[in-house]
Amino acid sequence: MSKFSFTFAAGATFAILAGAMSFTSAAYAGSGAKEFFVQDYNFSKPMHGYSGHSGNYYCDYQRLPTRKCVTNANGSESCKIVGWTLREMCQ
Repeated sequence: MSKFSFTFAAGATFAILAGAMSFTSAAYAGSGAKEFFVQDYNFSKPMHGYSGHSGNYYCDYQRLPTRKCVTNANGSESCKIVGWTLREMCQ
């Protein structure tokens, strides 16, 4: 391959990649996309969270039980809820 064709091919490849990257970042910026946040809070009893708008973000919550399980002598498993996790998700 001659020096000219290698340089031309490398330049064309760079131009295509640069154009694709600028299009992607422009589309992402133009959509008003925000970051997605997840935060966990641990409690001894189930708690409620407010689902709705908080400033520019929409937040939703999940209540997740924290279980402790033991296996009995006969091989069956017995679980007990020992706490609760309130998971906050904002976008």
